[in-house]
Formats: sequence, C-alpha cells, structure tokens
Amino acid sequence: MPNKSIRFKLSQISKIIKQSKTFFIAGHINPDCDSLGSSLALRSVLKRLGKKAEVYCGDEIPDAALSIKNSSKIKKNPPKNKIFDCAVILESSNLERIGNLISKRQAKKIINIDHHLINSNFGDVNWIDPNSSSAAELVLRLFEFMKIKLNKDEAESLYFGLLTDTGGFKNSNTRADSHLAAAKLFACGIDADFVRSRVFSRDSFASLKLLGCALSNMQTCFDGQISYTFLDLEMFKQCGASQKDADGISVFLLKLDGAKAGFFIKEEDISKLKVSLRSIKNFNILKIAKMFGGGGHKNAAGFFMDGGIESAVAKIKEAFKTELENFNG
Repeated sequence: MPNKSIRFKLSQISKIIKQSKTFFIAGHINPDCDSLGSSLALRSVLKRLGKKAEVYCGDEIPDAALSIKNSSKIKKNPPKNKIFDCAVILESSNLERIGNLISKRQAKKIINIDHHLINSNFGDVNWIDPNSSSAAELVLRLFEFMKIKLNKDEAESLYFGLLTDTGGFKNSNTRADSHLAAAKLFACGIDADFVRSRVFSRDSFASLKLLGCALSNMQTCFDGQISYTFLDLEMFKQCGASQKDADGISVFLLKLDGAKAGFFIKEEDISKLKVSLRSIKNFNILKIAKMFGGGGHKNAAGFFMDGGIESAVAKIKEAFKTELENFNG
C-alpha cells in the first residue's frame, strides 16, 4: 500500500488523466526500453479509456525496443502549436531532456514521472521516486491505483522497461518491489523468454565487433579500482556500427575483479562525448556526474563533455581520485 504522500500524488495524476482527453507522451532523448515501454503501455491504456494519446520520440529507436508492441506507432514530431490537455513526461530531469518536441504552453497540464534523484520538478504534478527501479515500475503502480487491469501487450511493454533498467534483476537498483512488479506482469501472461531474448541475446554483428574494440581499449587506474574504456568515431566507422550499437557496453566495466567503479567514453560527434559511469553498491558516482553537469543514480549515472577523449580521461580520473580518497566501502 503506498504511503500517504504517494497516494496523494497518484490521486492528483489520476484526476488529471480522467479529466483530460488528449495526451502527449514522451521520455528522454536517446531512448531506452524503459522510457519507450512505459510510454507505449500508457498509450495503450489511455486509448482503452477512450482517450486520444500518442507517444513521441525524435531519436532513433533502439533495436530491442522495436520488438515492443506498437513501437511502429511512435511519432517523430507532434503537430506544431497543437495544444494537448495533458503531457506525460517519463524519466526526464527537465522538459528539455525530451528534445525539442513540445513547449510548456502546448500542454494544459504536465505530469512528470521519474525515478532519478535529480529532477527540476517542471510538472504540474511531480512524482519523483528514486527508490523505484524504473519508470515501468512507477507506471505499473499508477495503473494499480487506478484499478486498471493490464492486457498482455501492456504488461509486456512494462516488462521490457523493468528488465532493462534492472539489468536482468542484477543491478543494485533491484529491490523487493522490482520482483513483485515482475510477478504481477507475469500474471498477465507475458512471454518473458521473448522479452529476455530481445533485450539480452540479440546483438548485431557490428555491435559485437564494437564491443571487441571497447574491451580491447579497457584500462585501469588507481591500482585496478577504476576501469575505463572508450570508443571514437573512427572505431564506429571501422566496425560499420551506429551509436546505438554501443548500448550496454558500460555493464562490462564492473566485470573486472576488484573494480569499484568505471567509466565509458563514447564519441558521438567531433569533440562531443557521452560518458557513462557505473559503480558497486556503496560507491556513489552520482557525485562525479553532477560535477560535470550530469545526473542519474548512485550506481549508474552519466553526462556529456566537449573536447577530446584523452583530455576527458584525465579530468574524470581526477574526479575519481577525490572520491576514492573519501570512499570507505
């Protein structure tokens, strides 16, 4: 049973949903299965309630997410100047994080649902729960509060999100509620083997070659306590790979015995870098991400940087040096 504060948030969200007829739904840029699966499940439920709802995403859809029911219905851009009764924004720290898709004036009400610690509370209702493993887990709790029974496709869409954001229930954000959520989705008749195969067992040739490059580049510092690797644009070209083929490489950072944390630098454009951070349970890398204007979770965070890879490695190492000196885990 949700506590009083959460029940109040859910009541507010439920009221707005019931009063609204047209919905804009979106997650963050560079989407993953959690933001997309949660969005598509919400779209399906709203349509069953007689609402007009669409999911928007301006970026390329990851291969795994293409297997989510109705992913082909995701639209690139909403009609310019269209006014929606409600915009539901999932796991985005601010409205800009969804890309240039909608302005605040285009939504009469904004519902902001996020499971990350850092959020600007830009919505009319802001439900931020860093203790939740995923947006999928939060959306499921909303449906339960509204007494909505999910169909198989909706439950499967949420399972895509739950499975990916918990890393197959291996990440440190996995809690009892995560397993309970999975049990509830199983009860809806989902094909869990199908979802697992699409998320973890279906890689392109290019992505496997790219993983080989990343593993070959892996190095350590601070007596093996920190692992790191990188991919530059030339490596993507040599492997015939796209940016999305690098998804999942960061999970290998902590496979090194003795590593407390790690970082993966991906060159997305000339002098534009994306940095992903991972750490063991007691090592808080969110502090480091915030130093560079990023965000995320205690054990999984990230940020963007300008400049070259060599310079970025030096700066990030320096940030880790300070945190390692204060680490007692």
